[in-house]
Amino acid sequence: MLIRPDSPLKPFSGRVLEREQITLSALDHGFYYDNERLPVVVTTAIEVRAEWRFVVVASKVVAGSEYETDGRSSGAQIPPDHRSWRYAGDLVAGMQQPDPVFVLDVCETRGGLRVMELNPFSGADLYNCDRRAVVAAVKSLTG
Repeated sequence: MLIRPDSPLKPFSGRVLEREQITLSALDHGFYYDNERLPVVVTTAIEVRAEWRFVVVASKVVAGSEYETDGRSSGAQIPPDHRSWRYAGDLVAGMQQPDPVFVLDVCETRGGLRVMELNPFSGADLYNCDRRAVVAAVKSLTG
């Protein structure tokens, strides 16, 4: 089962656990949160073939990177013509922006490209995203 917090503050990272493994300790209780009644989302886990992280600034994807959650390792930077970047850009163009700057994770499943999750910019690893592009885009928000 995939279990993750039902919170944009991300008090713990989502993870795949067997039903009998789901405990407060397995969900990092006491590390970032103390509420034993923290709402969570539980669903059937699906196979994820690839994952990408994108930084969105002012409704535009400005940087992207491959990543692997199992080892929290970065992959290559993603160019704007990559199919995952185009998918992320199309999503961002049609959605209400949660913040002026945020992170969008996209994954590839058997069913195609899908949104993995949205994260607050201040709480997400940039992996190998082009930091200069991110800084320039954020700086342009303030003039």
